[in-house]
Amino acid sequence: PIFRTGVFGGTTVFLAEPEAVRMAFNGDNHYTELGLFPTTNAMFGEYSLFQRPDLHRARKAALTPAFTGSMLAGYVPRVHRVVARHLAGWGPNGEIALLAAVEALSFDLLVPLLLGVPIDAGETCLEGLPITATAELKRLFRIFFDGFFGLVHLEGPFTAFGRGLQARRRLMDFMAAVIERRRGQPFPQVPVDFLGLMLHGQRADPEGLFSDALIANQCLLQLWGAHYEITGLLASWMAQIALHPEVRRRLEQELAASLPGPVEALTLEELRRLPYLDATINETLRTLPPSSTVTRRLTRPVVINGMLLKKGWGLIAEPRLVHSWERLYPDPGRFEPERFLGGAAEDRRYTFIPFGGGVHACLGAQLAMTVTRVFAIHALMAYRWEGQGEPRFDQFPLRMVKPGYRLRLQVVEGTSEDPAA
Repeated sequence: PIFRTGVFGGTTVFLAEPEAVRMAFNGDNHYTELGLFPTTNAMFGEYSLFQRPDLHRARKAALTPAFTGSMLAGYVPRVHRVVARHLAGWGPNGEIALLAAVEALSFDLLVPLLLGVPIDAGETCLEGLPITATAELKRLFRIFFDGFFGLVHLEGPFTAFGRGLQARRRLMDFMAAVIERRRGQPFPQVPVDFLGLMLHGQRADPEGLFSDALIANQCLLQLWGAHYEITGLLASWMAQIALHPEVRRRLEQELAASLPGPVEALTLEELRRLPYLDATINETLRTLPPSSTVTRRLTRPVVINGMLLKKGWGLIAEPRLVHSWERLYPDPGRFEPERFLGGAAEDRRYTFIPFGGGVHACLGAQLAMTVTRVFAIHALMAYRWEGQGEPRFDQFPLRMVKPGYRLRLQVVEGTSEDPAA
């Protein structure tokens, strides 16, 4: 344990020591339960994976194929297309507001992959739905996001929670309409997106896990979580590469030596064969984790490292604390991808937790890594970039590049990724 505090209205212990993190992650249904704030609980909704611990494993197992194996591999061609199109719009030889640029890319990519709504091809696909403009959809998601961190449990337009709850209702109406539209479309033999997977499951077992309410809620939460997590990761990776030209040079060397053919043809397996690229992504996740972990509450006393933790106390394995503990990561403020190469990449389940851990580990972690690999390769092939000043980061609720941070771009000439080609 690192320290305990009463700032959240009860005793909460922040953890960083691996054994303590392991205890927090693996205690569900044994000696811990979820310890969500009432506002957070309401924003997650009645049918989130968190609400029924008895059904959590079955539900998560049913959803996992959407983010692994053949379905994940099937997303890769679209990821290539959307990334390449957005990058082509960034230049040539101009400046971008980094966070806004990657946020737009992330949203255009994730709405088709998760909902099967092809907003990357234009807004005509939204006609007939309760929300008909991408800008309005994004605006509601931002309000919904802010509602998770509103500490005043009052409905109405005068609190962040109240506004978030109103946005949630409109977004749930949107999800319900998307689901109904999909039912009227030709039904593929195998699912090709997250919503399709759940509709297949519902058709196979109408009385099973996938009720309409659960499907709509999962569409909402998965798009919300993936969008902010991937946006934060892409922006932070670009900011780190701008600060470390020696890392970029080594990345260019790896790509020159390892790419088997055209960038846009890289498959899921080929994307996974770039160890230094993965090391830079992991080191970005260590230094600037784009998510936090869920608070657990002890249901009985436990002793860890000689310290008695009492029933009712909250436990938080906070990535920013774990990843900056010098005992685990010497000189933790230094950006050093080599930490994740070779023998240094040992089992880090409880010392490297950007996607949480245990039964509540992030469902879309592999999707986030895959999107970032594709984005990083295309960006390196298309541009050189430098920051306009030092990047600054919001620290709460998530650690993310501030909206005002800008990058100056220079086209890399002579590659198929040249935006002017």
